[in-house]
Amino acid sequence: MATHLQKHVRDATRKAFERYGFAYAEILARWREIVGADVAAFCAPERIRWPRVNAASTVGGRRKLGGTLVIRVTDGRVVELQHDTARIIDRVNTYYGYEAITGISFVNGPLPAQSSPAPRPPRLDAHEERKLRSSLGHIEDEQLRHALIKLGRGALSRGAGKKGG
Repeated sequence: MATHLQKHVRDATRKAFERYGFAYAEILARWREIVGADVAAFCAPERIRWPRVNAASTVGGRRKLGGTLVIRVTDGRVVELQHDTARIIDRVNTYYGYEAITGISFVNGPLPAQSSPAPRPPRLDAHEERKLRSSLGHIEDEQLRHALIKLGRGALSRGAGKKGG
């Protein structure tokens, strides 16, 4: 039976993320989604500091206390973000579905380099666009139809580039 690539990537990266306190890589990958674009514009998660594991901090061998999320914040925005601490904790914990984070600490400094913006979607001329939409018009599921139109644009625009080159 085939396994999903996601499982292999998760297994391969787990140790690296755990070393820096990110037992769950999702907080890195989904930061903007978790805290909102307005907050993510000037801060980024740096790591999670977990409390020391001892008999008092575990139940059945599992950690019962949440960690402290360390957030890197661009200069001059720490005070603003401190007012949002409770909301950020709530949003992170809601995302995980349990009390993963019990506190936040802030570090001033530049944010890590962002990946380059997504490439512009391919464009078709009006005739090709109508033809593509017409061929997919029978699909009732709107989300599926929209996804197939995007896929079709990409495929047709690549094909058009190869023909001309």
